[in-house]
Amino acid sequence: MSRFVEIALGLGSLDEVSAALARLGLAFERAEDPVSLHGGVECGDVPVDVRVAAGACESVEDFGFVADAAGLANLVCGEPDRARLERTLVTPLRAELARSRLVHDATLAVEVVEAREDGTVRLRVRPR
Repeated sequence: MSRFVEIALGLGSLDEVSAALARLGLAFERAEDPVSLHGGVECGDVPVDVRVAAGACESVEDFGFVADAAGLANLVCGEPDRARLERTLVTPLRAELARSRLVHDATLAVEVVEAREDGTVRLRVRPR
């Protein structure tokens, strides 16, 4: 096991991230009380508000999300998974959150959502 790192994403709230994870087909655990990411020799367990089991998004260890002081979700993961999750999770998550926000705007129609490996998201939006 490795040490856990917290990555500020600025993506949305825990509710928004949980809904996006579900739409992406990722199983996760969210309880009233925080659940633990299991540490090892280098570090102890770390509490998170949303936990995803190891193996999701090609991860080696389990990972999760916590809310920062502003209420935005931060990713918490082991150091070995950081770059992998930035590629396999963060990019599609950004695309799904952007699509979700725009879909709720009755004046706009989202035609295309494209998440690129470099982390950019391309949307084609037109007025309704």
